[in-house]
Amino acid sequence: MKHAAAVILAMGLVVAGCAPYPAYPPPGPTPLVMSAEQLRECAVIRSELARQETIAAYSGVMTTPLVQGAVLINASNVIYSLQTRAALAGCPV
Repeated sequence: MKHAAAVILAMGLVVAGCAPYPAYPPPGPTPLVMSAEQLRECAVIRSELARQETIAAYSGVMTTPLVQGAVLINASNVIYSLQTRAALAGCPV
């Protein structure tokens, strides 16, 4: 009897483990209603992000590894703070 119960329990676990995941549709984009001032702020943040990424990309040209490392650390800190600023301002990604 114990053997039959163990077999039934094992079969139940196998069948339960094969159940498919429910398919949830991805959430749709939420429309953002932004004022002209917010749009300008987001544009400034995006342009500064692009400038810092360019600085980080070209930091290795004609520099020593120590200077390159310092520039990369500075650029990553500035980029992180700009991303935080963009999130707080509600800028779309």
